Amino acid sequence: MSTLRFGDSSYMRRMDVQNLVEFLYNMLCVQVIGFSNVGKSSLLRLLAQPDVWTQEIGEAGQDYLAVYVDCNRMLEMSDHGFYELVLRCLIESGPELANLPELNEAYETLVAPASDFQIPLSFNQGLNAALRHTPAKVALLFDEFDEPFSQIDSRVFLNLRALRDRLTNKLVFVTATDTPLHTQRDGRHATEFVELFAQHSWYLAPLTRPDVERLVHRYVQAYAVEFIAADLDLIHEWAGGHPNLVEGVCTLLDQCLDASDSVLSEPTARWEIHARVIRALRTDEHLNAECNTIWLGCSDEEQQELVGLYDASHMPDQAVLAKLERRYLVKQVEGRAQPFCRLFSEFVRRRAVDNEVAVTLWVDMNRGDVLINGDPVEPLTNLEFKLISLLFQNTDRIVDKYQIVTEVWGEDYLDDVDDARVEKLISRLRQKIEPDAGEPRFITTVRGRGYRLILGERNSDGVTG
Repeated sequence: MSTLRFGDSSYMRRMDVQNLVEFLYNMLCVQVIGFSNVGKSSLLRLLAQPDVWTQEIGEAGQDYLAVYVDCNRMLEMSDHGFYELVLRCLIESGPELANLPELNEAYETLVAPASDFQIPLSFNQGLNAALRHTPAKVALLFDEFDEPFSQIDSRVFLNLRALRDRLTNKLVFVTATDTPLHTQRDGRHATEFVELFAQHSWYLAPLTRPDVERLVHRYVQAYAVEFIAADLDLIHEWAGGHPNLVEGVCTLLDQCLDASDSVLSEPTARWEIHARVIRALRTDEHLNAECNTIWLGCSDEEQQELVGLYDASHMPDQAVLAKLERRYLVKQVEGRAQPFCRLFSEFVRRRAVDNEVAVTLWVDMNRGDVLINGDPVEPLTNLEFKLISLLFQNTDRIVDKYQIVTEVWGEDYLDDVDDARVEKLISRLRQKIEPDAGEPRFITTVRGRGYRLILGERNSDGVTG
């Protein structure tokens, strides 16, 4: 494996960039593995920037074309949707390929094929045309790859493997997933694709302390706030380098500083503000939802091992513990394993002590009743019942605010009902149906997208199933 000499960096995740560039410089496929929102997308978008390559490996960087493929942009979860997205991203990668007639013709045929046979054929023709035309070696960076890999026709991945085998010195892949590819799917076709990555996995860690400080500095500049060194210590302790958690802690700290009438330079005042921030952190809905997403990304055995960290009688499973450490969900501090940050640690601790009886919710559409463990809840208003009915009919699916307004208030109110009114209605409903409205288990918020109703029993680890 060739060795590269790297220059200075002006961006975050320097070590991750260096290692991935070196993999790709040597035309080695690599899978990037990281838990929810730890920064996989940001890293792959960074890799798609030409100046990053030239900064890292000089003029040799001009010999590579890294194409970012965000699988969330698939128009449908199918082989057709996947192939269409890849060609679209190649066309969008720059004027060189955007103006290539063969690629555009293949794309047009793929968009409206005369038969199913033309779908993979047009994709191969388009990709081969792009590879013939550009002198660069092409790296396809597949972000948000979990869902397409686990769901679409496995022959897609056999086709990618065949293309890679034929174009070893011209085409290379990077995938970004929450868990290793081999744990998500089996079968001959998928297995042959996974073999490309068997020896090259890069587990993505939370941000380092210097990178956390960079991220906080961006927040400070964007919102014109003043943080001191003690604030940085608080942010790093509670967020542990998870970008979304860092932003959430910064926001709460900013709000508490803004609301304070104390002399902020006095140590006592700062301590009081930090105490207020910590109380807010423990009950913040968005931060708890982020921790819950990380939790749900863990297997049953990993969840049991995390809970076991707070059970003196628990006998650790060293293999599972090692897996959690490899995924950077757990770290060793003075010889003891603990979750990667205090927010997630307290989230897990609550599950360790919260071995409640199972709680279930049901909506009787005919009688107009909402039942918790078979008992009716406090009477709901008309709007509240319309809302829970809508969520119940879309259980486990995201319901956006547009759907809520049109189904609960009616289309005539689209211009009158703002986000605040929707959130207030959600809050009132939670007060009536949630065992703990501060930590909702039924109506969960999917930030930026809407709300989801999760039904089922809560098991002994405190997870809603």
